[in-house]
Amino acid sequence: MIAKLRETSQSLTFRIAALLALALLPIGLISVATTFQLLRQADRKAETNLLALTSEAAAPEESFVRTGIGAATMFASMIPGLKDTDWDCQVAMRNFVEQSEAYIFAGYVTADGTIECASDGEGMDVSSREIYKDMVADPRMRVTVAPEAAVSRTSVVLIGVPVISNGAFDGYVAVSLPHGALFRPLDEISADRPLNLLTYNSDAEPLTASGGLDTASQFLPANVALEDLVVDEELAFIDYTRNGDLRVFAVVPIVEGQVFALGSWAHERNAVLEGLSITSSMFFPIAMWLVCLGVAFFAVQRMVIRPTRNLRARMLQFMRSRRLTEPKDDRAVPRELRDMEDTWMRLAENVLHDEAELYDTIHQRTVLLKEVHHRVKNNLQLIVSILNMKVRNAERGSEVRYALGDIRDRVMGIARVHQNLYETSTAERVHVGELLRTIVTQIVQSGISHPEDIDFTEHYDDIVVYPDQAVPLALAVTELLTNALKHFGDPQQTRPSLSVSLNRDGENRAKLVVCNSICDQPTEGEPPAGSGLGLALVTAFSQQIEGTAETEQDEEQFCVTLRFPIAEFVESDLPAELALAE
Repeated sequence: MIAKLRETSQSLTFRIAALLALALLPIGLISVATTFQLLRQADRKAETNLLALTSEAAAPEESFVRTGIGAATMFASMIPGLKDTDWDCQVAMRNFVEQSEAYIFAGYVTADGTIECASDGEGMDVSSREIYKDMVADPRMRVTVAPEAAVSRTSVVLIGVPVISNGAFDGYVAVSLPHGALFRPLDEISADRPLNLLTYNSDAEPLTASGGLDTASQFLPANVALEDLVVDEELAFIDYTRNGDLRVFAVVPIVEGQVFALGSWAHERNAVLEGLSITSSMFFPIAMWLVCLGVAFFAVQRMVIRPTRNLRARMLQFMRSRRLTEPKDDRAVPRELRDMEDTWMRLAENVLHDEAELYDTIHQRTVLLKEVHHRVKNNLQLIVSILNMKVRNAERGSEVRYALGDIRDRVMGIARVHQNLYETSTAERVHVGELLRTIVTQIVQSGISHPEDIDFTEHYDDIVVYPDQAVPLALAVTELLTNALKHFGDPQQTRPSLSVSLNRDGENRAKLVVCNSICDQPTEGEPPAGSGLGLALVTAFSQQIEGTAETEQDEEQFCVTLRFPIAEFVESDLPAELALAE
């Protein structure tokens, strides 16, 4: 799999596609960046709108809370000075509650936790209430929630302002508003996008919630604590709720440092801009990048890849069959590629012309060499004929007759080599096994009247050598076979044996082995012993091919082993026909 991917990555198609993708990628990235910038602008716009709507939605709460804080602060500042006078604070507080539209309680709680003067509930002990304990522990203005108020027995938002007399805590003034009076329908503010509103105090305690305090936690941000939203300025952000919904949040201070409003609505990704959605906005740059890539790739495929493949196919066809195919007249192919095809056609025609001339030269040279060697063979045969005449005129049984016959056989062997050398090989390379097989067959058939009376075996590996090695090797085999046939004796008394083998002896070496049986009694009319000239010639032939000749003899046979290196071929020296064949 990895090898296939590596091979695919090296193709022109893959590389052009990769380059086009890289070239067009910045355009796509710019489009995506622009789209995200528009989306961010849309988010900022949504946050700004939510801030305004949150301020508008929290306006009634702000009005009520500020009014209550003002009234409580006024009463708290008056009580120390009027406490010892005839001022009836109960009447004042009752009038305040009756004249207001939302407040249901106003009263003064003394330092010991007793309601001293109030619109209702005078004399009641509230020392067990949380707000009293908090006031005693830390006398400061507070806005908190009382789930069940001591007097009204209902859920209220309680505003407490401490009374300070002579620098000491002397109780506090409490003003309460019922939760039901704080809200108006928020659909009037944001009908198309439901708005959720939550108010909370500086201690991060929820005061009011548009859906009720029981459901307030569902609309709080999951990654931002409510304590972190106690801020002095407006704030907007986008976050997930604890239910996993993505919403836009806006924080607006209602009373600085005391009460804050948290508004939120759904972050609608499907309509972040007019007519623009997150899907379509992302689809457009990606689609544009893909379309540009597809068009560019199709153009390159049509104008570059396909013509290049067609040109390669014609080159392969020419290489295999030497056949030229005219290119199609396709005007969609660029001019540079058409010029390349024309250049290739001219180059191929020149190659065919040069090959034809080269083949003609080789043929003429081969014919000339064959004629030369044919004449050499004829001249050697003429010498053999002259020697035959001398042998017939010589005295039977004399040494002169045997010497002339010996010379005649050797000259005939040389003529036979020249005859077969260029009938079984090319001009530059010789399949020496084929050559030796032909020469051995001719020598055995001419030297023995009944070849079936001997045990003859032969084996030749396919070894190719230069003629400079083939000729000495063939002459050595001729000499060894001629000597072997002289020592066979009478086949009726002993069945002679003869074996010839040519084998590889390693990577670049070979060995030739010729073995013949030994006859104790020489044939009648033959000299009793040889002169040793044959082995001397074999040794000389082996030295010509940089080899060695070894002899081995026992009671039954005599063997000669010739080992030699196989010369390496230089490809530049080969004729064109052999180079193409390789």
